[in-house]
Amino acid sequence: MPVNHESGAEITGWGWAVGRECVEVARVEKEFGLSPGRIRERAGIESVARVTPGENELTLGGAAAESALEMGGAKREEIDWIVASSETMLTQPSLGAALHSQLHLRESCGTLDVGGACLGLLNCLRVAQALMASESVGHILVITADVHSSRLLPGIVPATFGALFGDGASAFLVRRVKASAEPSAFRLGEFQFGCVGMHAAALQFTFAPDGKVAMNFDGEALAHAAVSRLKKVVEAVAQHSGIALKAAGGFAIHQPNPRLVDLFARQAQISPAKIPQVATTFGNLGTSTCGVALGLALEQSDSLPCERRGPVFLAAVGPGLVWGGGLLYSWTRFDGPREWGGLSRE
Repeated sequence: MPVNHESGAEITGWGWAVGRECVEVARVEKEFGLSPGRIRERAGIESVARVTPGENELTLGGAAAESALEMGGAKREEIDWIVASSETMLTQPSLGAALHSQLHLRESCGTLDVGGACLGLLNCLRVAQALMASESVGHILVITADVHSSRLLPGIVPATFGALFGDGASAFLVRRVKASAEPSAFRLGEFQFGCVGMHAAALQFTFAPDGKVAMNFDGEALAHAAVSRLKKVVEAVAQHSGIALKAAGGFAIHQPNPRLVDLFARQAQISPAKIPQVATTFGNLGTSTCGVALGLALEQSDSLPCERRGPVFLAAVGPGLVWGGGLLYSWTRFDGPREWGGLSRE
């Protein structure tokens, strides 16, 4: 059944940030003891983004949040919740609580940290959407941030795993919309989530007290399962929404590496031009890969005339193999019947 797009939540502002240092893949290969060209040829990564001294999850997440607030035109005292996700900030206070203090939000603003690793952004958006059911909630900041360069070090994790990652953050200002409100942004549709436990063993790791990582990593099996699942996710979202994949304005999907993105595009019969490339120059950003991709997709859509905007499909998978997908409906026409992403609402 199609979603009721006349109420719920919408994204009115967004921002993203990556580490200031651009590290060429040749240097990364050397650091991890890999043969020259291995990562570039097999994964398609040309460089990774890394933090510089003074940068961390808080500085990246805070910069992304400031951009989202400015774009969305929201005041700090209007924020009712922070919903945050990080796979590298394993501290207390958590990312959400630390950002609450850094952004100087009011004491009655709630803070919630959500897991899911690469699926973290979609989990956060779904939680924000659910919180919007309360009439007392008007604005929520969704923030993701990871600094892998401080965790996935040479000698600590398998080289062919650690060499794929970069550092980055994303943020989205989500606003509750009343049924009578005139559309002004990108409306959150329904989400779908699940878990394929049979692939759980493809990626398993734990952080030991001494900082070392105990890991089981089957890259080939994980890649096959990830691409297959991403394709099934977007197809399920398309079927549920009634919107064909070819009508999409963009695809914000998790990108383990560029080669898998190309494979996904071929299998799903999607134009690669509709998938903002993140991993090629920044590396796998973990919780923020999908976030940066979504930010780029929204920037591209926002620059187009209203009649040329299309819905944005979301899809991600994480260790487990947990998966999720969703849809952002763009307002595409201001005269005549109300139309969200190709679905007319008389």
